[in-house]
Amino acid sequence: MDRVAEAERLARIYVWWQEPAGTLDDPRKLLCQILRLARPEDYVAAEEIWGREALRQVLLEARPGELDPKSDHFWRLRFGVAESSQAGGP
Repeated sequence: MDRVAEAERLARIYVWWQEPAGTLDDPRKLLCQILRLARPEDYVAAEEIWGREALRQVLLEARPGELDPKSDHFWRLRFGVAESSQAGGP
């Protein structure tokens, strides 16, 4: 996999409102969007590029409203992280 090209592709899809270079300068928003919206193959690509810990950290640092309750619940189960007090529940 060409990681640079794949990262740019993900940025164009999931943070479509800005240029990929700006998104990739600070990929936190991109990773949050991936946790919220991504197809399984795009999540796998993101994990290969940025690592599981980066995705886990984005989950833990997500601001209210950045992840819907269903996505928050799913990823907390996937990463083995306690439920957030902010999560509205599944």
